Amino acid sequence: MKIVHTLQFLGIGGLEKIVYQLAIEQKKQGHQVDVYVYDYEQSWVEFFQNNGITVITPPLKKSGYDFNLFKRFEDDLFSYDIIHTHDLNPLMYLGPLILFKKIFAKKRPKLIHTTHGLDHLENYKRAKLYENIVSRFADRIVAVSEKIGKFYLNQVGLSHKKVIVIQNGIAIFKNEITDELRNEKKRWICLRHDLTEDRPIVLSLSRIVPLKDQLFLINCLKLRTNLQFIIAGPPSDPEYYKKCEELLSANIKMIGSQEKVSDYNLGSDLYVSASTHEGIPVAVLEAMVVQTPVLVSDIPGHTTLNQFGESVSIYKIHDQNDFLFQLDLILNQKEKFQAKAKNARGIIEYHFSSEAMSNQYLQVYRDSLS
Repeated sequence: MKIVHTLQFLGIGGLEKIVYQLAIEQKKQGHQVDVYVYDYEQSWVEFFQNNGITVITPPLKKSGYDFNLFKRFEDDLFSYDIIHTHDLNPLMYLGPLILFKKIFAKKRPKLIHTTHGLDHLENYKRAKLYENIVSRFADRIVAVSEKIGKFYLNQVGLSHKKVIVIQNGIAIFKNEITDELRNEKKRWICLRHDLTEDRPIVLSLSRIVPLKDQLFLINCLKLRTNLQFIIAGPPSDPEYYKKCEELLSANIKMIGSQEKVSDYNLGSDLYVSASTHEGIPVAVLEAMVVQTPVLVSDIPGHTTLNQFGESVSIYKIHDQNDFLFQLDLILNQKEKFQAKAKNARGIIEYHFSSEAMSNQYLQVYRDSLS
């Protein structure tokens, strides 16, 4: 199959990591796979290209709704068998194009669309209206969580045949994880960020946006001055990022986007997430696969991780007391929670691998083409 993954942006984030894993796995299986990105944020293009993925970067879209994209997309993308759009913006152009082709053309690509989150419904007033219109034009809608799937079934009114839930997956960490390796990575983090090896490191790694609720984590960790808290991730919301910076204390550091994710997870004593809603988050999977203990809020995307066995610790969302209680428990009973983290790695390898995820998408492609 000839497959093109189409994105508005290609920065460093969970969505982009999923596209990367899909492209890698699909190429392994002999398919022609390209990535097409058409807006200004393209900071991860070189990373994709260095790993053997062709990235097509046409002239950037104009601000607002750019009608020139209709002709450009038709010229650039309609020779593929599968056009796979990711999040709403590319679907707003390719949905109407596909509808036009359904009516007037004998042959057309199949349009598969993945929705990676629902935060755009809160951030943009017309997003729900656009979803109600353009999602109907895709051949299949893939939701990365049950919650997202229910949105399309119950609020948009799409059929069960059209909506498929495929949970996120990541590449398996193949090396043996030893105490020596973890100590080496912790030493590396401490040297890089002026931290000390004798104090625990707590890590949060995600986009700095209200949805991830880093402000909650900062307010909690300020109360644990014996711990060192690292917040890694791009400033996707500059105003919110500034609020976070203003609240930092001496034991908390914001270090921006980082590519060596496994090194940061291996060198940390605990990974934390305060997300208020999302699908199964890639960043949490990345911590689990290297056996780093995880403490996360009790949202469906997190609690789902325990469906195959206890693998992550859960606290009541927005509850500072419960968060700190669970945090202290994990760090005071390291052996117990390290065993739990080892179990988590096995669950990731069996249920949430990038290979399993890719196979499910390939089946969706085949079904749409048949």
